[in-house]
Amino acid sequence: FDRWWEFLTDDPREANTEGGVFPVVFGTVLLTILLSIIVVPLGVLAALYLREYAKQGVVTSLLRIAVNNLAGVPSIVYGVFGLGFFCYTLGAYVDAGPGEATQLPVFRWWFLVAAGMAVVLIATAFGLFALRKPGEPETQRNKVLRTLAATAWITAFGLLAALLVTTPYFHGFFEARLPDPTFGKRGLLWASLTLALLTLPVVIVSTEEAIAAVQPSLREGSYGCGASKWQTIRRIVLPGAAPGILTGMILAMARGAGEVAPLMLVGALKWAPELPVSLEAPFLHLDRSFMHLGFHIYDLGFQSPDSEAARPLVWASTLLLLAVVLLLNLVAITLRARIRKRMGSGHF
Repeated sequence: FDRWWEFLTDDPREANTEGGVFPVVFGTVLLTILLSIIVVPLGVLAALYLREYAKQGVVTSLLRIAVNNLAGVPSIVYGVFGLGFFCYTLGAYVDAGPGEATQLPVFRWWFLVAAGMAVVLIATAFGLFALRKPGEPETQRNKVLRTLAATAWITAFGLLAALLVTTPYFHGFFEARLPDPTFGKRGLLWASLTLALLTLPVVIVSTEEAIAAVQPSLREGSYGCGASKWQTIRRIVLPGAAPGILTGMILAMARGAGEVAPLMLVGALKWAPELPVSLEAPFLHLDRSFMHLGFHIYDLGFQSPDSEAARPLVWASTLLLLAVVLLLNLVAITLRARIRKRMGSGHF
């Protein structure tokens, strides 16, 4: 037991072939928690839109096919995307703002602002004119105006993105630290976002199935009592689908905790000198790199200078990774069981 305590609480030494795995376990657990916090709200919102708000047709079917296909994309592709978009594009923007090549002159930028405001006004007008009076059937005019309003809103969001990319007033949050990047490099935040994208299809599919399984009579009873659609979703649909949502979270946690290929590109290191959490503000340092059990096992098994001597550590680290995933899943399963019990007793 003394050796196990040393293994769990000490830092790695001698190229990770001696010592413990405390920062490795800490990084794995923190990454899994962060990806769960990110992926569950995104997955629930996407599933709610597809099931409750989107008009069932060709476009919605294509979206569902795209979500299912994303579940089969190799994880290394997500890693390359995370490195290129999150680390080198979005991170560089956070550090230094838009580059000189993309910045617009002040007059042209304000002209773009005026154009965006005009598009917003047009989209609002189309949306108001597309509304039909109570009791009247929907006409072709309503459909055309609604389509024009949706197109105008998409254009407005595109102009907003262009304004952010070309603004001459933003020079980054960490310009004083350049040329050393703060967020424009591999780090915990970008690794969490990359794994959230990787596991998002799992959460969307499981949440949508859970929403579809809610009894129609409950919805009808809610509408009969005068509740609005959002009130019905918030008080009837989401509580009823909560066990299925947690099932998706469990699957996402299990897959995210065991991934290695994308983490090699967006954040995991052989040795991280500092933990992502410290007593210094902001306490949670999302820009720092971290150590991960999956990458640690790969490094011990295939990159160690003495693979034979590191073999016991490989087996011990593998067993520890399985135990960490099992423990996180047990916590989520326990929470799911309590929610089901509350639903059965009528507390919802």
